[in-house]
Amino acid sequence: MTPTSRRAARDPRRLARGFARLATDRATVAVFAVLAAAWAVGFFGVLPKEIWFVDFPALVAAFFFDTLAANEFGVRETATFYPALAVFGYLQAMLVVAVVRVLRTRLAGVGE
Repeated sequence: MTPTSRRAARDPRRLARGFARLATDRATVAVFAVLAAAWAVGFFGVLPKEIWFVDFPALVAAFFFDTLAANEFGVRETATFYPALAVFGYLQAMLVVAVVRVLRTRLAGVGE
């Protein structure tokens, strides 16, 4: 590894650009739309609430954040839940897309 490539690998702007690229990717938006639709159909009773299983990480983080805001800072009950659910749902969508991309690149040559 040359000094230039080592410097590029440690460059914090590279990580920031990768994060921004992942956050604005069409696949991330599509996965977020699927997660939001799964939550909505469970919330409005179109499907059983068990469909929320796919949203479980975002729901847990939103419930935790909402409870923390209510208990520690006196914020009223659901003032932070829905915005936190949207933020953590989007982060979950970004994580899903990143994991699928890593698995796809690592397993691309397997079985050929």
